[in-house]
Amino acid sequence: MGETRRDPESPQYLEGWDFHSRSLGDSFRHAWDGLSYIYVTQRNMRIHVFVASLAFSTCIVLGLGRTEFFMVTLAVLGVLSAEVVNTLTESIVDLIQPEYNVIAKIIKDVAAAGVLLTAVFSVVIGVIAFCPALGNLSGVLREFATYRWRYLLVQALVFVAPSFWGMIRFTGAGRRSCQEEE
Repeated sequence: MGETRRDPESPQYLEGWDFHSRSLGDSFRHAWDGLSYIYVTQRNMRIHVFVASLAFSTCIVLGLGRTEFFMVTLAVLGVLSAEVVNTLTESIVDLIQPEYNVIAKIIKDVAAAGVLLTAVFSVVIGVIAFCPALGNLSGVLREFATYRWRYLLVQALVFVAPSFWGMIRFTGAGRRSCQEEE
């Protein structure tokens, strides 16, 4: 039992791993590396981040209240978390079953379905949160024009995705995770 690379109790599997010496900072760095890896390697995550920045910009432009903003935030975080779990599932399946397998395909499809359901739910939340404010769009836009800081904040949020991409490129976190994978 202790001879295969896949066996977590195998001495070769555990060789070189020190599970107790990590600092809290190391844990956060590893989490950042994971997010960076997903952002760099998964097109859908980049799309989700861009749509999230648009959703938050819309919240600001429409002047949504705390409750609606909280609903949108939970929906966005739900979609991003579902994409993380989907990528994790696909990576584990690829590690365990590198060649094509019908069961592996089903597992990946089910994980992708979780993302789809979460995305549909977030669209429903968006409709619930945004529709009442859109009914008074001319008044909202007039009020928005009087508060210049909102305009600057919306511009900042719309450019979150490219900035995030630049930050990953600058820190090299995505490349570091990809190199460790090889």
